[in-house]
Amino acid sequence: MNYELFVKSSLYHRSLGEMINQYVTETVKENGSLQINEDEIVVVCKFFTSFIEIEDVSDIAFVQKHYNLALNVCIRIQLFGRTFNEGIGHLFKVISKLMKNTEGNLLFLEDGSTQLLRMENGSLTVNNRLDKYQITSSLLSILNYPYIEKELSS
Repeated sequence: MNYELFVKSSLYHRSLGEMINQYVTETVKENGSLQINEDEIVVVCKFFTSFIEIEDVSDIAFVQKHYNLALNVCIRIQLFGRTFNEGIGHLFKVISKLMKNTEGNLLFLEDGSTQLLRMENGSLTVNNRLDKYQITSSLLSILNYPYIEKELSS
C-alpha cells in the first residue's frame, strides 16, 4: 500500500531522515537502514520504506494549493503487503512522534489523494468518510493525540 506524508518542518532533509530513522529504530526495535543520495533519503525497515524527496518537490506545490495547507516536505511511504497489519501500527507510531516534532502541519494521504489525517496549527482532523480498513480506532489510539472527525475532501 502506498501513502504520502507531507509535513512542515524546519529541519534539513538529512536531519529529518536521521530523526525518522531513529523513530523507526525505536518503534520496530531493530535498526532501520538509512540511505542518503542527492535525490532522496530512504529509510527502510522490515515493514515499510520511507522516501524523503529532496529534488522532486513538484508534489509539494500541488498539495499546498489543492489542500490549502502550508507544507514543505514530502515523504512517500510503501508498506509491504505481507506485514501490512503490523507495519501500519508501526507507521502510526512513527507518525505520532513526528506530530509532536513538526511545526503543526501534517497531511497523510492514501494513494496520493485520499486524506486520512490532516493536522493544521496543532489541530488533528481524521477523515470520517473512510472504511474500516483505512483507519481503525486502534490506529488512532496509537497517535495519542486529540482529534476531531469530519469529512475531508480528496
